[in-house]
Amino acid sequence: MNFVEVASTDDVPVGKTRYIEAKGTEIVLANVKGKIYAVSERCGHQNAPLSKGTLNENVITCPLHHAQFDVTTGKMISGMVELSLPGMDKLPKEFQDAMQAIGEMTSHIKTHDLQSFPVKVTGKRIFVMV
Repeated sequence: MNFVEVASTDDVPVGKTRYIEAKGTEIVLANVKGKIYAVSERCGHQNAPLSKGTLNENVITCPLHHAQFDVTTGKMISGMVELSLPGMDKLPKEFQDAMQAIGEMTSHIKTHDLQSFPVKVTGKRIFVMV
């Protein structure tokens, strides 16, 4: 494993994330109060792209099932959250039943911690060890 240059600090403003790929590995960079962290791009629940989620301080939330992870460590904070969509009760019963069945199936999928990658910043250049 070597450090690979992946981005500039200008590419990842404070409080934001950025998707990168290094040596075939999908990674999301996160800027937490000026410090850059790197974790697996794919959610530890159902493989959703975390760079499409939200970052609040050091917590990244999956856009699909709202599992949350600490980007400073990769550790899961909370697993999948079952969502109740506004207006769901107005949809056809068959659709509601199908959504409920999907929710029940996915609720049993274990959520895993994310892989964390060492980061080195030199000037404005961001390097990640992959």
